[in-house]
Amino acid sequence: MTKHLIVIGDSFSMYELEDKSVQLIVTSPPYFNVKKYEVENIGSIDNYPIYLKSLRQIFQECYRVLADGRYICVNISDIISNKKKYPIPAHCISILQRCGFKYIDDIIWKKPSGRKGGKCSGAAKRFGLLIQHPYPMYYYPNVVYEHILIFRKNDFDFNGVTQNKKEKSKIDLQYARLHWSTNIWEMMPETRKGHPAMFPESLPRALIELYSFKGDTILDPFLGSGTTTKAAYDLGRNSVGYEINEGYLETIKKKVNFSKKPDSFKIINRKRGDTCER
Repeated sequence: MTKHLIVIGDSFSMYELEDKSVQLIVTSPPYFNVKKYEVENIGSIDNYPIYLKSLRQIFQECYRVLADGRYICVNISDIISNKKKYPIPAHCISILQRCGFKYIDDIIWKKPSGRKGGKCSGAAKRFGLLIQHPYPMYYYPNVVYEHILIFRKNDFDFNGVTQNKKEKSKIDLQYARLHWSTNIWEMMPETRKGHPAMFPESLPRALIELYSFKGDTILDPFLGSGTTTKAAYDLGRNSVGYEINEGYLETIKKKVNFSKKPDSFKIINRKRGDTCER
């Protein structure tokens, strides 16, 4: 049976976790200054240097709790806020490197329709300017992708994993050839309500299958609606998730079918100073 910890609180200090205690980190930080979050978080910061400084603090804590040789996968994209474009992935690469992580890959998540939730976002309507003004200098392409930045903490010891553990976590090569053979992954965006910017479950599922073994512990320091926790549970991994917005707790419980898994979940609510084990 796998174990799953949900902490209602921020991830600037993940003092519930020991050093090198998780084997994979999969996360998508809040967008900078473009989404309306019910509770203030780093995405609510309207000062870009302070936003990046906050990311650095959290990624440094991620480095502490991640085991040697293991991966952190960060889904993030450029942001257009107040008519200004911010190259957040480029800055994230620099931040993660300064924290000590080794840059491995940049996977592109391509959204087939360039739409989210059935409605065009501002980034997916940029080409309309050229339609209105079909002249030079009016071209801005629609944005239909995000980055999945792949980093590792030191080197992985392949000899440290038993053959039995490898076999239990063996990857379906037919599926991998079809969906993961290049660094461009095509996945539909999430359309369900409950969070203003949740990623599709296929994203953490892919990363968990490719970068962890069954029985490993997966961390998401920006848990949101609980998608990473659900994917970890379904794939036979343990998980830890931090979410600052207590209002998302019921969404998380519903997503992971909390009531039917009484011994698998533990909830720590820092704001209330209590612990709920079911």
